[in-house]
Amino acid sequence: MTSQPRSGGEVLPAATRPLRSVSVLMPTWQGAEFLERVLGVLARQDLELDWDFLAIDSGSSDGTLEILQRARARFPVPLEVERIHQEEFDHGDTRNLLAARSRGDLLVYLTQDAIPVGDDWLTRVVANFADPQVAAVTCRNVPRPDCDDVTRVVSATDPGYSDQRRETRLPPWEEYLAMTPEARRQLCLFNDVASAIRRELWELHPFPRTSFGEDMLMARALLEAGYTVVYDADAVVEHSHDYTPAESRSRAVIDGRFNVEWLDRLCIPTVQLGRAVAKRAAAADAETIRELGFEGTRARELQREAAALRDATFDGLYEGGQKSRGRREKSRLLKSAHLNVLLVVHGFPPDTWAGTEIYTLTLAKALVERGHRVTVLARVPDGRSEAQGGAPEFSVVEREFEGLRVLALTHRLQHRNLADSYSREQIESAFRKVLIDEQPDLVHFQHLIHLSAKLVGIAKELGFPTIVHCHDYWAVCARVQLIRPDGERCEENMGAGCLLCVKERHLDQIPRMKRLGRVFGGALDAFAERATRGKLGDRSLRRWEGYQDLRRRPEVVLGAYACADLLVSPSRFLRAKLLETGAFDKDRFVYSDNGLRTDHVEALKKQPDPQGRVRFGFVGTLVWYKGGETLVRAMSHLSGAAATLNVYGGFDPEHDEHHAQLQALAGDNVHFHGRFDNSKLSEVYAEIDVLIVPSVWFENSPITIHEAFLTKTPVIASDIGGMAEYVRDGVDGLHFKTGDDVDLARIMRRFVDEPGLAGQLSGDWMRIKTIAENAAETEFRYRALVAGRDRSKAAVVAEYVGIEAAKRIGPVDQQGTDMLLLRPGGAAVLFDLPVRRPGRHEVTVQIYALAAEKDTQLGGRLLAGERQFGDIEPFVAEGDTDFLRSFSFEVELEGPQTLRIDGARGHGVPDCFLRLATVTVRELDGERV
Repeated sequence: MTSQPRSGGEVLPAATRPLRSVSVLMPTWQGAEFLERVLGVLARQDLELDWDFLAIDSGSSDGTLEILQRARARFPVPLEVERIHQEEFDHGDTRNLLAARSRGDLLVYLTQDAIPVGDDWLTRVVANFADPQVAAVTCRNVPRPDCDDVTRVVSATDPGYSDQRRETRLPPWEEYLAMTPEARRQLCLFNDVASAIRRELWELHPFPRTSFGEDMLMARALLEAGYTVVYDADAVVEHSHDYTPAESRSRAVIDGRFNVEWLDRLCIPTVQLGRAVAKRAAAADAETIRELGFEGTRARELQREAAALRDATFDGLYEGGQKSRGRREKSRLLKSAHLNVLLVVHGFPPDTWAGTEIYTLTLAKALVERGHRVTVLARVPDGRSEAQGGAPEFSVVEREFEGLRVLALTHRLQHRNLADSYSREQIESAFRKVLIDEQPDLVHFQHLIHLSAKLVGIAKELGFPTIVHCHDYWAVCARVQLIRPDGERCEENMGAGCLLCVKERHLDQIPRMKRLGRVFGGALDAFAERATRGKLGDRSLRRWEGYQDLRRRPEVVLGAYACADLLVSPSRFLRAKLLETGAFDKDRFVYSDNGLRTDHVEALKKQPDPQGRVRFGFVGTLVWYKGGETLVRAMSHLSGAAATLNVYGGFDPEHDEHHAQLQALAGDNVHFHGRFDNSKLSEVYAEIDVLIVPSVWFENSPITIHEAFLTKTPVIASDIGGMAEYVRDGVDGLHFKTGDDVDLARIMRRFVDEPGLAGQLSGDWMRIKTIAENAAETEFRYRALVAGRDRSKAAVVAEYVGIEAAKRIGPVDQQGTDMLLLRPGGAAVLFDLPVRRPGRHEVTVQIYALAAEKDTQLGGRLLAGERQFGDIEPFVAEGDTDFLRSFSFEVELEGPQTLRIDGARGHGVPDCFLRLATVTVRELDGERV
């Protein structure tokens, strides 16, 4: 299959994958009313191709899930059902998840209330794809037999209810661009109530994340790529809604905003126009009412009802158009489904093996297995100083770990001040170079601690799509975990009070300090500034040092997170905490649990303890905020009971004060087993009847809870944060009051006194997402972001400061830290001009002028090889302030060349001075993907 050229005569990849199988995909929520009828018709479909059925339910409580589960046993083809939380649902994202979980070459989408007409419905849909030019098909809707009369009236003029087949292709590109937004919108009419799309094209353009219109955006992208989109009037579904005027207006508000933001179309610019359009619609409705055979009083009633719906709709479209939050970037099909991904993380094996680092490692491997090029940029420590032969600070070197390409950025965490803990210029400079050299399709930040929050903004500035993964509370808490050194939890950022926490002084005064900051913020800031400048003495200097850095931290860190194209949180609790700051767009903040490597875990059959004891277990790091003290004290209350506690995790009481404290508290019923190899995880859990997760901080998505459920082990967990979220009290575990050893002992004693309790809590385990599944869903989110990336920013392919010139010729001096001064008399500097793709490039040079040198002429020229393409007209400094002046020039480059910059002005004309600050090369033609 070859598609027609789109913009610039560009031909996209042909869709050549044969259709050998079909997946019918259905998102469900509260769909019990029609679902059994839909399933009944689907079960009778006569299709020669292999097909299967997958439904993803987002928290139904009306019996929808039970209907689906019952249907599995009698359905004629494989039927799978998956549950997600309602907070995970998004019209585009959930349809992408359905596609990612399925296997069919053709993806057929059907809503829970769209009833196919005829046993050959699926065959009719599939038949359209015999034409290799067809990319997608949408089906005709017909009103339900029992729908309201007015619904039948307004449906009659809806293009989605037409009885005429449409095969839509774009006109010539120039003609298409000249069309009005209204005419272009009519071309991309598409409804995924009942639709189909080739999988290989979905892989090049997943549905965008949006609360409305994901189907039209898909159709537009396919059409603009040169493919055909079909409206099949013979493939029919029974589908309609009896909307009230209020419901119609509400939907139209969303539609109106969508049209402005995504289609550059203001549906109803004025109220007056809305009334005029409603009047024209009323005339059409009157004709429909006559055609349907209504007369007299009933006809007049229907005219009033239809008018009310039309008025409400057009009022809503007007209102929605006024609520626009700005234009959205148009999405396009990717040239390749395989991406170049850069993962950024604060640590990585073999140097560090904590949760985020392990997740990054396993995700990177899974993405590589799916065919992507993955590079990990990781901050690494170095125990040796530069003087001792260690790596230069902030240097980046390429390494390899377990088959992965790693760019190791050395940072010894020698902070000059508190601001260095969240923003570091040297790291930002190194990151810019990495981005320019690597040219990734997308940057996925796993953590920014020990790096710089400003890395997100740099990636955005250079035009790269970005994802920030929120693994903890670093965005709002300098100590990461929203818990003070004295064990008190913070429900939010404590403002000015955070200074006391960071300095670990007067912790009981943190709430008071927070209030003072809110009430007397400006005065307190001024006082702190005087103190830190030493004007109030050394004691005040030490007390207030870092205050201004902390006050600026939320703006820098939250601002960095908020500018990302997408944020991901592995727990609803963490997402809610960050949304409470008011800094984030909830529609760009995804709740999606992390995947887990499961190939080394199996649910071994648990053998009862030979002594008849209940074997409680703890697995993890023994640090104070993990609640080990609460657990050991609880066991002391069970002295003499048929219970034992097995503790697995590093244990070194001789060198660790907290470990020594636990050892002193522990009785004979507590056993410390130390570290264990991860390959032995199943064997460890085979010796645990009940896992206990007693953390006193807001854990997010604890790996140990997931591992316990994989091994069919119930959990007792603290009643806060992600622990209370993932352990369902009374279903797969029990909660206890956080930090309360007496309450924990009470819950633990229930397992001793009620021998069947563990079995009762083992009947409905949470589904554990594998890392392979996580990679598949991460992949479609990557592709969707890259397909919709901002193309207004030309790709930067080289960026230099003056002193990075490859060669200096003649009288050239270094000035400042990184500038070069070219003096008259033949001075020149040479830079490499990298060319990844032949075409137009832009070279921008920045010249620095000193206010004190008003008689010094600055100017020069630029040459690519022997060809001059840029002339910097001489200028002199103006005013009393030094300044930078930028000069940009276009040049056609067919391959790598040498850029020469000099101060020559031509034969017989004296050379100019030229103080060169930076050189930037941008690619103007082509796209990254």
